[in-house]
Amino acid sequence: MENKKIKRNIYLKYIFVFINFAFIGGLIEALSYFNDGMFTFMQTGNLISIFYNAFNGNRYSYIYPLISLIIFIFGILLILFLKKRIIIKKHISYNTFSIVLLLILSFLYLFIPRDLIYEGFNFSNLLSIFVNTFFGIVLLNTFTYFNDIVFVPTMMTNNIRMVTSLFFKYEEEHNKVELKKFESYLTTIISFIVGVALSFTFLSFKDQLFSINIRNFEFNQNFIYLITILLLIVNLVLCYKIKPFISIDGKIKE
Repeated sequence: MENKKIKRNIYLKYIFVFINFAFIGGLIEALSYFNDGMFTFMQTGNLISIFYNAFNGNRYSYIYPLISLIIFIFGILLILFLKKRIIIKKHISYNTFSIVLLLILSFLYLFIPRDLIYEGFNFSNLLSIFVNTFFGIVLLNTFTYFNDIVFVPTMMTNNIRMVTSLFFKYEEEHNKVELKKFESYLTTIISFIVGVALSFTFLSFKDQLFSINIRNFEFNQNFIYLITILLLIVNLVLCYKIKPFISIDGKIKE
């Protein structure tokens, strides 16, 4: 009975972290679109933007999505290299490592100036795109399994496809395993949507809610990352508490 209660407690903490990452994904992707006019987590739109802006002769406009795409490719290779050569060999918890990395990226974003422009090229956009894209890469590789599903906290296309097909399967077969998977995917989608909605709401009223400017650092533009830092600290504490019960790849040990 005591073991069952401990396992339930671990499971609830794991669920909270799982939901929190999807919520953070929504917050940051909305921030990226609001500030830079592009999606730094999802590269499909960037591929289209590269060719659209290049063929329409929009000066520099095609460079920003191209940079995001390049960072995304090399960032994934870097994460895979770190996982294989360092984290797994040293028996380091990747989830803990990645949350610390996300915290570092969050702090870096806070100090990106908003007016670094030279001959029409916006270096502020370049820096924020770099941080946001790399943030998305790390997020995509953190807590990737939950309830026997592949967890994707930022890309909703596959999640929507899965939630629809799993609902259909459950209606046809009345299989409770499929229902649990359906609930997990649905939770991810809802958490992401709430994150996006809150991010846009806060950013639309940023001057009234949070207006602090120190020289050329506009903290009212960046306070979404302040919220993210607080959520990541909560995640780090919870991950530390459940660390003995989680495998290196992030699954709950049976």
